[in-house]
Amino acid sequence: MILFKSNDPLERAIGAVLTRDIQKLNTHLPKRREPMTELLKRTDPTVEAVDGSSILLRTAELQRLARIVPFEYQDRVRLPVIVLRRMDLGKSTYTVAGERVEEFTVKKILNITEASYPEMYKDRTSLFLYRPQVVELIQKYHSLFVVGFGVPKELSDYAPNRD
Repeated sequence: MILFKSNDPLERAIGAVLTRDIQKLNTHLPKRREPMTELLKRTDPTVEAVDGSSILLRTAELQRLARIVPFEYQDRVRLPVIVLRRMDLGKSTYTVAGERVEEFTVKKILNITEASYPEMYKDRTSLFLYRPQVVELIQKYHSLFVVGFGVPKELSDYAPNRD
């Protein structure tokens, strides 16, 4: 997949190299994310990464997160949550990839909202995270979050339309 479309051969070549390099940076991302409900059932919850390695999700962290997310929403939260370092938005700006329920869960973990899960769709503002917040997420739920790098077009598989 090429990110930068141009009629200029030099710009196309640079875009191709940049795209390939960013894809290499993201081989640690999950090939497929799993619903929280499925991971909670497993004795050894893992998901496969793009590079073929296994991402081990800690059971204790899953259980702690399950106390935040109401049961009726747990099948919609897919893990691990991907936090994207958005180079197009400036230094140290991140967004949550995935569905609105994962973004809302991040808001709950960071105490950014007091709204309940049924109210999550009323809030239409985008969530931008900054380095201290990402550090807090990783400290609290180390195995449940992964950080990806790039611009949104190349990571569109991880950020479906939320509307």
